[in-house]
Order: sequence, then C-alpha cells, then structure tokens
Amino acid sequence: MKNLILFFLTCVIATGAFLSGLSMKNPLPAFIVGFGVWILFIYRMARK
Repeated sequence: MKNLILFFLTCVIATGAFLSGLSMKNPLPAFIVGFGVWILFIYRMARK
C-alpha cells in the first residue's frame, strides 16, 4: 500500500514538473525535477 501511495505521489509531482516545463523559457530545471523524482522512485523500489 505504501508503494502505491509513493507511485501516485511520484506521478503527480513528475506530471506537474513536466507540464510546467512546457511553458517555461528554460525547461531544464523542471525536466530535471521530473526525471529526478522518477529516478529516486525506481532506486527506492530496486533497493527493496
């Protein structure tokens, strides 16, 4: 159950970051946050 909550939270944060990156003049920081959240999630799941 905890993994499912973390998955949904990761999806919300990454989606918000990617959508905000579409409207920014320099989208690199938003894309770094979006991909960084997914990397942290995958790292956490692989560590278990």
